[in-house]
Amino acid sequence: MKKTKIILLVLLVWAVPMGAMCMESMFRNGVLHFDYKKEDLAPAEAAARVQLEKDLAALIAIPAAQRTFENTILGYEKAFDRYGEALGMSGFLSYVSTDKEFRDTALALQMQISQYMVDVATRRDVYRAIREYTDTNPKLEGEEAKLVKDMLIGFKNSGMDLNDKDLETFKALNKQKAEYIMKFDKNVQEYKDPLPVTREELNGLGEDYIGKLEKTPDGKYLVTLDYPDYVPFMLNADDEPARKALEFKYNRRGGEENIALLEDTVTLRRKIAKLLGYKTHAHAKLENRMAKNPETVFAFLKDLEKKLKPMAKQEDKELIAYKNAKTGTKNKTLAAWESGYWSNKYRKEYLELDSEKIKEYFPSQVVIDGMLELFGTVFGIAFEPVDIPTWHPDVKAFKIVDAQSKELLAYFYMDLYPREGKYKHAACFDLVSGELKEDGTYQPPFVAIVANMNKPSKETPSLLKHGEVETLFHEFGHVLHNALTKAKYSALSGTNVSWDFVEVPSQMLERWAWDPSVLKSISKHYKTGEPLPDDLIKRMLNAKNYGAGGQYLRQNFFAQYDMTLHTRAKTPDSTKLYFSLTKKIRGGALPLTPGTIPQASFGHLMGGYDAGYYGYLWSEVIAEDFFGEFAKAGLRNPEIGRKFRKEILERGGTLDEEEMVENFLGRQASNEPFLKSIGLSK
Repeated sequence: MKKTKIILLVLLVWAVPMGAMCMESMFRNGVLHFDYKKEDLAPAEAAARVQLEKDLAALIAIPAAQRTFENTILGYEKAFDRYGEALGMSGFLSYVSTDKEFRDTALALQMQISQYMVDVATRRDVYRAIREYTDTNPKLEGEEAKLVKDMLIGFKNSGMDLNDKDLETFKALNKQKAEYIMKFDKNVQEYKDPLPVTREELNGLGEDYIGKLEKTPDGKYLVTLDYPDYVPFMLNADDEPARKALEFKYNRRGGEENIALLEDTVTLRRKIAKLLGYKTHAHAKLENRMAKNPETVFAFLKDLEKKLKPMAKQEDKELIAYKNAKTGTKNKTLAAWESGYWSNKYRKEYLELDSEKIKEYFPSQVVIDGMLELFGTVFGIAFEPVDIPTWHPDVKAFKIVDAQSKELLAYFYMDLYPREGKYKHAACFDLVSGELKEDGTYQPPFVAIVANMNKPSKETPSLLKHGEVETLFHEFGHVLHNALTKAKYSALSGTNVSWDFVEVPSQMLERWAWDPSVLKSISKHYKTGEPLPDDLIKRMLNAKNYGAGGQYLRQNFFAQYDMTLHTRAKTPDSTKLYFSLTKKIRGGALPLTPGTIPQASFGHLMGGYDAGYYGYLWSEVIAEDFFGEFAKAGLRNPEIGRKFRKEILERGGTLDEEEMVENFLGRQASNEPFLKSIGLSK
């Protein structure tokens, strides 16, 4: 997800593959292609770089008196679109290709591009050309005014107001930062340290899980650190030493090198912020966001922490007592490798919920079909499978069309199952942004969900835990935000909104995954064909807020950890801070495992959510308020769906987020619906 192009250049291409810039050479017969060769990438980039320099030279050469919005502002935007043309989908493929050599080549090229982009983004002659136009105080309105406003803030944060000496320092620091970010991500993506276990050590796991594990020559099973392996093992494996060993490995992902990369990056960010005249990196990042400053963020988080702590403390007390009763021990704490296991046991016994049994009702294809039908009805759209090129046989592609006019709105892909070298988490990738083209037609967006859900086995189809169903709905919110945009300019389309608002549509869509009628429509037992039974749905809803205090307090910790790292006058020891802040916020009942380094795989801190992780909680407050409007009107009500589509999804970043919120709600957002939804009140 990107902001304006100039901000993208400073953030560098890690956060958004360069392929997100849309141009004709990416396309064959109107759709994307993915058959790139690694040996063609560097020559294509070199040629594109030559063309970009020519385009920028032409931009600079325009006489000041002849400058217009079209030839200067849009000219600048289009120059980078043409640069992106030669790179196509190669940046995205570095996350999903099965060819390690291609991934390495593409990542190395992106490293070079990011270095070059720092230079381009800090060219004074280009900035002067832009200012020759903006200094005339042109009478702009709407999207044009917003585009220029964001562009100027981007140039400011690119160091354009610095003297020559400081600008050179700024450029050097940003190049170094880009290199660290790339290395950190690569270390996490390619980290491997699977745990070999015996068949006995897999007691508690289902046969569908065991059947998908690779085996060693000596007959042991390999449990990887990927989510589909790790999470079920930690929740269900009866063998405590095996869980302890896997948890230790998991929380050392990325390795010691990533500790240095993280801390050095935090230091670089602070130096860059100081150069630009900001008190801290957080102050710099929040200037153009809803929260505006870190003081507001800390106040928001600490207020929520105060409300959550009593709830979380009581949850911990009950869980420890449960474990002690079952084991005959008198412990006052639960280790990191114990909490998930005993929480799962407690849920099964007292809440009568067994996630392994529940997932039998959620074959992934049934969930997907139900989800598409549901949100098609709500938002007035339809989804049609389409035979177009993809990057892997597992990937499915669809057209999104308007249900009434049948107008093509977007294409989207679903890449749901893990494989070697693939991006490890769940994410939505904006491959091609929607925008108004020069010929007056609208460029349909291309969007992809990339996830790591359970693959089918010989005995069972792909089965999703309810949490994975939520994840799918969440990412689909990002898809719709990108796909239904009507913004004129790619820099303002789709998810190009403030980072503390970008999760709102996705978090709102998660709420549908808890509605009884929706649960019925997206479930079908893989053996019997029966939908989720009413009594099981009732138990799920009764248990919905089980552990909510601890869950949200954990999110609160992540946000405060991020904000603390980026507001300190001196870079702290990131491991000591992680452990001490965990104890302070989360309490001492669930201590971290000594020797682990969880922050070494905390990719959000390096990949765009730096000084922005609070946005998950911030936006959830807004999302819950939005959902309340649907709940009042009816969750399948197309009228409120059309209003949300018009006022939020189609807008992208064309309006300030506060204005969009008021346009939809008719008022400012309230935190009351959120507090009520998790069992709290003010």
